[in-house]
Amino acid sequence: MATHFVLQASGAMFETISPKGWTFCFGVFVCDNEGTPVEGLKKGNFSVWQLTSVGEPTLSMVTELGAEIPSSKMVGIYRLQTKLALALEAPHPQEFVFAIRASFTAKRGAPTIQGFTTVPITYLGDSH
Repeated sequence: MATHFVLQASGAMFETISPKGWTFCFGVFVCDNEGTPVEGLKKGNFSVWQLTSVGEPTLSMVTELGAEIPSSKMVGIYRLQTKLALALEAPHPQEFVFAIRASFTAKRGAPTIQGFTTVPITYLGDSH
């Protein structure tokens, strides 16, 4: 039986079209302490905290790659995207550090299984 999750993650920023600006995106691999990929997590199972100026950006999307595209065989891989993070005119460069948490409680009163990781992201500004 799993006692905790193990997370590995990377992050990046990309420019959004509407509204114009920049957002954060994370690729997160979640497995249990025995190395088995964790399937079936939803948006409510994840939280992302910005540690640079402590705050919790809103997750706009969580996609389980293996469930959305079974042929990918990417079991336990999740794509997390935040709502708009920076306006186009944001000063650059900037450094950000995030903590990502995944958690799951099987049933009411059962212990919560959880895991954490941290991810740095550098904002270099518009390439135009």
